[in-house]
Amino acid sequence: MKLSRRQLMMATGLGAVATGIALKPSDQGAPHNAYFLAVSQALAKAGLAQPTLIIDQQALDHNIQQVKQATAVHKLPVRLVVKSLPSLDLLNYLSQQLNSQRFMVFNLPMLTTVTQAYPQGDFLLGKPLTALAVQEWLRVESNRAALPHIQWLMDSPQRLIEYSEVAKQFNVQLRVSLEIDVGLHRGGFVDVGELKQVVQTIKSNPQLQLAGLMGYEAHVGKLPTILNMQQKAWDHFKNTYQQAISILTEAGYEPQKLTLNAGGSPTYTLHAKGTVANEVAVGTAFVQPCDFDLATLNQHKAACFIATPVLKALNPALIPAIEWADGLRRWWDVNNEQGYFIHGGHWLAKPVSPQGLALSGLYGRSSNQELWLGSSSQHLQVNDYVFFRPQQSEAVFLQFGDIVVFDNQQKQISQRWQVFSMSA
Repeated sequence: MKLSRRQLMMATGLGAVATGIALKPSDQGAPHNAYFLAVSQALAKAGLAQPTLIIDQQALDHNIQQVKQATAVHKLPVRLVVKSLPSLDLLNYLSQQLNSQRFMVFNLPMLTTVTQAYPQGDFLLGKPLTALAVQEWLRVESNRAALPHIQWLMDSPQRLIEYSEVAKQFNVQLRVSLEIDVGLHRGGFVDVGELKQVVQTIKSNPQLQLAGLMGYEAHVGKLPTILNMQQKAWDHFKNTYQQAISILTEAGYEPQKLTLNAGGSPTYTLHAKGTVANEVAVGTAFVQPCDFDLATLNQHKAACFIATPVLKALNPALIPAIEWADGLRRWWDVNNEQGYFIHGGHWLAKPVSPQGLALSGLYGRSSNQELWLGSSSQHLQVNDYVFFRPQQSEAVFLQFGDIVVFDNQQKQISQRWQVFSMSA
């Protein structure tokens, strides 16, 4: 049947309308589930009406058990990563559960705090600090008492020379561990000849003592399994690390009596199956923020959240200066129907409850009152809470004052854990 021009135009128009309706966004909103309602009630009962960092006690315990069970197979000690767990109360809990006083520290303020709290602990620097910073730290006489328990990280011959001069200035001996590049390419020794020379330099300098090796392979856990990429990177890590171990053996050291550190949250499960290292660093996996939702950590549970109250609920949420267009905007996308100004914002975090909230692109990010848009399906009102999952724990955990611990069995806030002072 041949269509007339008018019929063809009508069919095309109807098709365009149908396509437009098909593309019209559906309602993404949903109210809090039973879990987040329980957390909301516990927060209100505890009088917490400001941005708050929450740790779920049962989820934390679950993650601890995952690490304990995995590392127990080869009796692999765990070194706690302080920057990812910046609270003495949290560290104390983990230290007791894991029977470990090994810590990885990334700045001097935290180093001072944990060495004072654990005078018999073992402390490995997770990154090389400037010699000037160490020099100033050593000017405080009480800090020097911890030197036999500290391993300073060396990533180059030049840094080793600088540290040697600092040690000579204060007439102290510094224990040093060597960072090797195992494929991450974030620094460290690559050249075998250079590594051999550095080892000999340490042996000949009475103010330096070789404490071990550190090789960080965080990239491995984030690589896809396609084309065997992850396995190849893992094999490269092991081969490179074993080569460094052989250099220590040739120089007369007994490597297994030294620190052979590797790992991190994304790869500890790989090390637990067999590794060239003799300890593994773990931090973020205990609290499982959302950037660590990886295949290697799929047995872990989200254990940390940010809760913040709704300060203002707008129905409808109007667009400044072009209010006349608001009706069309809300008709097209019901998820723009209502607006919620929360207390604070602009965190490294993603909204998790109630479902379907989206940041206002017009208002953008705000650390004061951030606007999130949604529909009536969220059932949010003023004084209700919005929950986020942090993307990481380091730095983020320091932004809210005390961590509050939620006991999901008793449905209450059971403890408050003080965090470290803010430091870079």
